Amino acid sequence: MLVVYLAIIKNINNMTKTEIKKAINKAVYQYAESLGYQMSDDNDGSYVTFSKPECEHYDDMIDYSRSHHETCVLNWASDEIKADAEKIDAFALEQVLKYKA
Repeated sequence: MLVVYLAIIKNINNMTKTEIKKAINKAVYQYAESLGYQMSDDNDGSYVTFSKPECEHYDDMIDYSRSHHETCVLNWASDEIKADAEKIDAFALEQVLKYKA
């Protein structure tokens, strides 16, 4: 177990900042999908939007900042969306801390 952990740390230490950001974002995208969200990307490079398949209004979408690794939701979004955004933020923070170890 210790050998696997050391191998992961060695791999992380060899990654560039860009590779680390991409790895964090990829993990967050997969986590959001596991919560039932679809991802849409407007190709501006800064934000992606997570939405449930049945979502009809922007009010119930979650924006995710690729560079800051955090979400943004409207104040009047549903409690479910706000709770999911908090879960995504917590997961993103875990990923950031993992790569800063």
